[in-house]
Amino acid sequence: MINGTGPSGPWAAGFAYTRAMRSCVLLSLVLLLAGGCASSGGDRADARIDPYSGVPDDFSLDVTILAAEDGERAHRRNARYVLFPDGTLRHDAVPGRGPNTLPGFTRRLSSSQMAALWSDIRQLGLGDPDGSDEVNNFRRVRRPKEGHVYLIAVTAEGDYWNYTRAVPEGEQLEPALTTLLRELAALAWAEDDRQREARTSPIRYDFGPDPYAPFRVDGGE
Repeated sequence: MINGTGPSGPWAAGFAYTRAMRSCVLLSLVLLLAGGCASSGGDRADARIDPYSGVPDDFSLDVTILAAEDGERAHRRNARYVLFPDGTLRHDAVPGRGPNTLPGFTRRLSSSQMAALWSDIRQLGLGDPDGSDEVNNFRRVRRPKEGHVYLIAVTAEGDYWNYTRAVPEGEQLEPALTTLLRELAALAWAEDDRQREARTSPIRYDFGPDPYAPFRVDGGE
């Protein structure tokens, strides 16, 4: 029997079961939507994470190469490299420019370039003071009479450490520091002599004899 307040008698149990199932379905939908919104919010939060956040805010480099004679390769000639935390890279390759000079502006590195450089420094084992030399006053170092002197200073994570190397003529700088200097040279567009010659040497083509030679009189034009 059905009255104004709903079914009664044998219909009451069925009606109650249907209402309960409907409530369960609605609750499941609400929970599913809430979970989806939370997941989407998390995805958006992950997308906002800076992929270059691993680079220390104060990461900088100060490099001086002092050579008795400039070599053919960029890392074996007199040069100054100064990299600031904002990516500003300054570079000069002029004899006589010591560690107390600030080279001219070259370019500003992007966030990805700064991240790649810092990652390479860490992989080379130069990303912390372990294995570095005693802190020295670079300004007291003079240009050598033979060979090369390398002065490399790193600042990161509120710390400072340096590497000083005196390399006699005929010997080579250790691979890790050489790799770092080669990368800095590439970022500063400092080319080896052979690279520069290959880029600037004109290409000449031989098209055979001058077709106008028979018409010239006494070598005139």
